[in-house]
Amino acid sequence: MNGLALLLSTIAVLATVGVKVQGDDLAVARKRTVRVATFNVSLNRREAGELREDLSKGSQQAGQVATILRTVRPDVVLLNEFDYDESGEALRVFQQQYLEADLGNDSIAPLKYPHSFTALVNTGVPSGVDFNNDGKTDGPTDALGFGWFPGQYGMVILSRFPIDRNGVRTFRRLLWKDLPAAAVPVDPESGKRWYSSVAWNTLPLSSKSHWDVPVIIDGQRLHLLAAHPTPPAFDGPEDRNGRRNHDEIRLWAEYISLGDKPWLRDDKGVVGGLPPGRSFVIFGDLNADPVDGDSHNTAINQLLQHPRVNGDFAPQSAGAVAAATAQGRANLRHKGSSQYDTGDFSDRVVGNLRIDYVLPSNDLTIAKGAVFWPAPGDNHADIANCSDHHLVWLDLDLAVDE
Repeated sequence: MNGLALLLSTIAVLATVGVKVQGDDLAVARKRTVRVATFNVSLNRREAGELREDLSKGSQQAGQVATILRTVRPDVVLLNEFDYDESGEALRVFQQQYLEADLGNDSIAPLKYPHSFTALVNTGVPSGVDFNNDGKTDGPTDALGFGWFPGQYGMVILSRFPIDRNGVRTFRRLLWKDLPAAAVPVDPESGKRWYSSVAWNTLPLSSKSHWDVPVIIDGQRLHLLAAHPTPPAFDGPEDRNGRRNHDEIRLWAEYISLGDKPWLRDDKGVVGGLPPGRSFVIFGDLNADPVDGDSHNTAINQLLQHPRVNGDFAPQSAGAVAAATAQGRANLRHKGSSQYDTGDFSDRVVGNLRIDYVLPSNDLTIAKGAVFWPAPGDNHADIANCSDHHLVWLDLDLAVDE
């Protein structure tokens, strides 16, 4: 074999084992598969500190949540509705006593996350303003986000990968009024804006918070865009919660869109959205079904149909189909396929919906994914109702060059 033939033969062999050729150099090209998940764990309590106490004493619900996490074993996971406490004790106990504890069962081995991020959210933070027009200013509906105490329904990100803490951006203080062409609630009877001037100049857009948390995976940066918009319910014909949900989802659509956005200011005062070319995952309980439910103007399509989002893959489960069939009632009126449902709600009024999402940027390849909702009789079906939501996960292939 002559020299040229030998070189071509070598290149062909290298290509078959995941090596790419760049000019005169041979560079190893490999894929890193990362499992990203979101789970509304319903670990919220009525009073501040109550979750910490429950976890310390031993919580069956938290044990079931941990079993699901230890079974799916995501590399990165967002926990919605995990009450925030400034000391971080509740999260520490959950990790040490529930996720990391050795249960003597190899099938659910300990799960350790060396990196985490959590911060104060708007839920339960007193505003001193009457947001629901009932003449009072001290109820849970008058908080910056619905809640009985500051930090209720909080958020936590757990990660196997380091977090670039200097690159974290939060948007808890961004006012709804600052969003251009906001979906302003209007009283249909009077035709006037629902919120008073004082309320409209006080109300933040985010009912909890919006976080951009970058993690570093083999030298690559992945932006975790986490949020938990308010449900589009529990209001009146003015649809104030439905419109806020729509615009909370729109905030991420604006954040990943190109163009100058001088109004888009984070809590540190930094202006602008996510630069082009950045890889990201939008995840969380977004409280918006693409077909059914009470979403304002099909809110989730702002992301599912966004040109920078890979929104074609819809995770599914056999358990969701079985639940919709067995429960019937409102589920029978739904137009969407039950296999994509992630939340199990009142069968009389709402039915089950697809409201929890893991949505990667379109430069990431989805290898597989599912909703953790076992069918009756399957393994762990007995603990799947520890929350009214079910964990959603995707395996994403990240290209890594060495």
